[in-house]
Amino acid sequence: MALFYCMYFCIYYRNPDIVEFLRTLVQKMTIVVPDKILKMQEYIDVHGINRLRKIGENINTHVYHMVFYQACDDNLTVVYSQILR
Repeated sequence: MALFYCMYFCIYYRNPDIVEFLRTLVQKMTIVVPDKILKMQEYIDVHGINRLRKIGENINTHVYHMVFYQACDDNLTVVYSQILR
């Protein structure tokens, strides 16, 4: 699912060049592409990176939920730490 996270970070950092690179890579892959990656590409095509990244847009909640559920599927945990001085 590294491609999924790459697509997400392309949205987060507003990088359309890497999105196009990943799109070409996915098209050349000989394996079955997971639906989540295709859905992420569809969101980018329909709404654009800037709108997906914009705070307060309803569409970005769908993207963030996709990432949250993928992280749960991948058994990832987020660790918050604070350095006390």
